[in-house]
Amino acid sequence: MENTEMTLRVGITAQTLNVQHLRGTGRYVQELLRNTTASDDVKWTAYAQDASKPFRVPSPLLGNTDVFNFPGDRFQLWEQVGLPQRLKRSGVALLHCAENTVPVWQPVPTIVTIHDTVLWEEERARLDHFYLHKVQALAYSRCAAVITISESSKRDIAARWPVLADRLTVIPHGIADEFFDDRRATIPAVLQQALGTSPYLLFMGGPQPRKRFGWALQLLAQCGRADLHLVGCGFGAGTTSIDQIPPALRHRVHFAPFVEDSELVALYRGAQAAVYPTLYEGFGFPAVESQAAGTPILFSPVSSLVDLIGPLAWPVDAEDLSAWIAALKEVLTLPAQARSELAARSIEWARQFSWRKSVERHFDVYRDVLARSRQ
Repeated sequence: MENTEMTLRVGITAQTLNVQHLRGTGRYVQELLRNTTASDDVKWTAYAQDASKPFRVPSPLLGNTDVFNFPGDRFQLWEQVGLPQRLKRSGVALLHCAENTVPVWQPVPTIVTIHDTVLWEEERARLDHFYLHKVQALAYSRCAAVITISESSKRDIAARWPVLADRLTVIPHGIADEFFDDRRATIPAVLQQALGTSPYLLFMGGPQPRKRFGWALQLLAQCGRADLHLVGCGFGAGTTSIDQIPPALRHRVHFAPFVEDSELVALYRGAQAAVYPTLYEGFGFPAVESQAAGTPILFSPVSSLVDLIGPLAWPVDAEDLSAWIAALKEVLTLPAQARSELAARSIEWARQFSWRKSVERHFDVYRDVLARSRQ
């Protein structure tokens, strides 16, 4: 029987699980739910909006789901009015807004995770700009605590909203357990058919300009390996046209479908190297995931990535293409014994990024907020 005096009832926004395919923030929310155990005495209520789409909460979920529609999606009324109304009669003790934004009306103590400040640095339509820059500034000022995912993001958040500086807690992400599983999955069949036995590089990031897919294409073109292919991850349908790829490279460039965690691990493990030429990240999953899979990765020590340089990382100046090419050639000619030794060290290094540890630290924040609210 549930001990209602000890059980912490937490509401969590989970719109990023109410989708066809998970992305980074959705993975974060899913792992918080998935890594909760019965001994934690935490019961979740996961909130989402669209019953016509899958709701990718873990099964079984320690708690329940509440998927409800509310008029005025264009004006963010689900978040600003519908969700607070729901909270008043839900019985939850506090709300964790895990997806960057938060309601101004907060009928229970509210915690927000601001992953990074990218949303505020991009051009927006007038209404969206007002919502992010004015409404959210007010909403954040009312939050009991703010969680972010790296020291880099903490600095950016404190600079943008100084009032939040003394409420910020850094809790790094973990990576999926599948990266430490000895069982060997296979890459998706469509990629296996396209690649055959050809060696490949793995590009992580998708089509956003700051991820620099074009940079990865230049590396492929200039690395001196005509047999090498490139697999791009994170591209939805229609986000990259074949016309954007130089004709001479088109037969060597392939796009991965959305993959399960086990298939993603197989993609990393099968790659000669991963390339991650992003210019900014709040955390940077690929920098850890590739090293956890025992695969070298090239990236620039920018923003949060400066803290993710492990044994199999080749940090390279962001704007020095010749240095990137030289680093890639070095990785591609790495002796098998040296690569194996680095991989063993790298896998151990990556174990520090544990979702379970991350979840425990979240619970510490929850209980601190609840204790302060009771006082």
